[in-house]
Formats: sequence, C-alpha cells, structure tokens
Amino acid sequence: MQRGRPRIFEEEQALDAALGVFWRRGYQGASLAELTQAMGVSKPSLYAAFGNKEQLYLAALERYREQQLTRHAEALAAEPDLEKAMRRFLRSIARMVTAPELPGGCMVVNSAVSCDIATLPRRVIAAIGETVDQSSFGLLKQRLQKELQQRNLPGDAPVEQLADYFTAIMCGIAVMAKVGVTEQRLFEVIEHALCALPHVR
Repeated sequence: MQRGRPRIFEEEQALDAALGVFWRRGYQGASLAELTQAMGVSKPSLYAAFGNKEQLYLAALERYREQQLTRHAEALAAEPDLEKAMRRFLRSIARMVTAPELPGGCMVVNSAVSCDIATLPRRVIAAIGETVDQSSFGLLKQRLQKELQQRNLPGDAPVEQLADYFTAIMCGIAVMAKVGVTEQRLFEVIEHALCALPHVR
C-alpha cells in the first residue's frame, strides 16, 4: 500500500508560528498570506494540515492555553493564602504580557479588542469565551468560593463580582502592556487591586 505524501514541515513549529501571528494581530488582523509566510508553508499545505483559518486559530488558541495559561492557574493553586495566591496569579500574567520574547499582551484580549467581535465566527467567539472563563472568571470564582466555604472570606463576600473585577484587572493589564507599560508598574496596579479583597473581621 502506497504511503501518503509526508509532511514537508514540522506541524508543531508551524502552529507556534501561527500562534505568534494571531497573538500579535488578533483573529481578523492575521491574513492568510502573513500566516503562511510565518509558518513557512503554502496555502494547500496549511489547509491539509490544519483546515481553514478558523480551525487554525482554534488550534493555536489551544496551544496558547497549554503553553501560557496553565502556569497562571498553577500559580493560583499553589499558594494556600488567598491574597498571596492572587498576587502570584496576577504577577504571572503581568510577566507574560510584558515578556520581551513574547508578542505582547494577551492573545485572547488582542483578538477581542482588535475587531467587532460580533463579526467573528461563532466557534471562535465561543472558544474565546471558554478561554476567558477557564483562565480567569471561572478559575477565580472557584478559588473564591473555596475560600468562602473555608470561612476565609466574610459570609457576604460578593464572589462573582470579585471574579469579574479581577478578570477586568487581567484584561486591563494586558492592554496596558500592549502599549508599553512596564512590568513593575503593572505590579503596582496589582497591589492596589488586591485591596478589593474583603477580609474576615
């Protein structure tokens, strides 16, 4: 039986290259020409390996979650003290969005703010929403609910509003980094944001 034609490029490396383009340009800002050039592939090779642009973005977003977002979740889970955990979590994000070797900002936020999100494919919108929930709102809500159950927060602590607030802080940090705000300045923003955590009296 004749074997299929072998891939002439390394798919993981090509996906990492696509991730870099989507991270810098957002979904709509990334053209197929820019993607294929960065990936070092032809359009037919891209379609054969990854499908269309939408499928490529979804694969790149999953790669982004695995490579970048899991470390933030680990930072939040590793520290038993809530305030210290939140500090580690938010600083982990601040380091990522300002890292000189990375494209800058947050891939999800860049895609959301660089276009009319209503014009994005429904699967892309759903994947962005799922990523925000898994990496910020849902993650924070889960930790805050745990602290509430353990009575480390006041019984009337507004868990969902706090999760929303710190999700907004994360998005703001990403946008500030994109326009050149330094890591140290973001750390100072984080310290002020942590004052919103209620304490048991």
